Amino acid sequence: MWNYFNPVEIIFGENRFKEVHDALKNKNYIIITHPEDIFRKYSDELNSSSNPPLSIMTDVQPNPDYKDILELQNKFSLLNKNIDYILAIGGGSVTDTAKAIAAFKDKQEYLTDFVRNKKDPKVENPIKIIAVPTTSGTSSELTCWATIWDKEKNNKLSLAHKSLYAEKAIIDPSIMADKPLGLTISTGLDALSHSMESIWNINANPISASHAIQASKLVLENLPLVAKDLKNVELRSNIALACVHAGLAFSNTKTAIAHNLSYPITLNYGIQHGIACSFTLPIITRSMMGIDGVAEDRLKLIFNDNLESASEKLAEFMRLLEVPLNLNEIKVPVQDWNNIVDDAFLGERGKNFIGNKEAFTSSSKLMGLY
Repeated sequence: MWNYFNPVEIIFGENRFKEVHDALKNKNYIIITHPEDIFRKYSDELNSSSNPPLSIMTDVQPNPDYKDILELQNKFSLLNKNIDYILAIGGGSVTDTAKAIAAFKDKQEYLTDFVRNKKDPKVENPIKIIAVPTTSGTSSELTCWATIWDKEKNNKLSLAHKSLYAEKAIIDPSIMADKPLGLTISTGLDALSHSMESIWNINANPISASHAIQASKLVLENLPLVAKDLKNVELRSNIALACVHAGLAFSNTKTAIAHNLSYPITLNYGIQHGIACSFTLPIITRSMMGIDGVAEDRLKLIFNDNLESASEKLAEFMRLLEVPLNLNEIKVPVQDWNNIVDDAFLGERGKNFIGNKEAFTSSSKLMGLY
């Protein structure tokens, strides 16, 4: 038995950004985005329209931190108007920040209770969200959770509530064509991780698996090509479609062990999230041999090969994109890594994983992690 659910209206295609105007017609809204010029041109377009935003908030940092969100709540409290929508224009950090503001508005005590006091999130009549992703990777526009970091306490939290799905996701590949190589690779690998993680997952179902297989194939085929031709909108569209499939997969399963391993790598060693959550994928793929027949068959559909060969193909794919594949390259000491592995298998995402630590450790040695 299984259930599948995702309520987000997906508006996909080149030059679909213009449909934001109709979606927000006669509505009170704010924009949350980044301050750089590549984002500002979209907020400026709306700001000069007949229905400008009440505010444009640009103080969004990568991996949004608790204290940064507190500052945005201060700004939100000054608006003194009912807000119908938050328009999030940016990558996962922007959409995650928008979800936190949508959930808690100006109630800093609600955010603090969730982050610092470990209470269930108090979400009351959240503001509706329209998400316009400018990267293809996080799929935050298709999930009901947001990652909030508390760097001072060396902690990462997942704000999850079914009312935090975006109402609409406007996915326009043409606005992704100006993103740099490193960001393109990192976010594309995040999409690959999301898709594969939803296969070796206790929450997997036939619908999520179908999306995951399609997402994985699209990333494996198109990411090396777009890395050589960054302005190719057709290739960008293929990666954006992969991200949609990945989002529709893991929005129902959540992630698993690769993501749980990644969080301390990002927090303590500064490795980009997409790299941190993908460099172990070849190892995990190999570790799935003989573990679960259904998951193994689904992985074989991606690579058209047995999992030993699939893991080598995946490692070669990573090398082609210059992704580090051993601890020396990411500069993580072996003892630190062993502690990370122990903690990851005990965490929530680790418990989603249908494999086991013994097989993972054995595969790590065989794949040259140490």
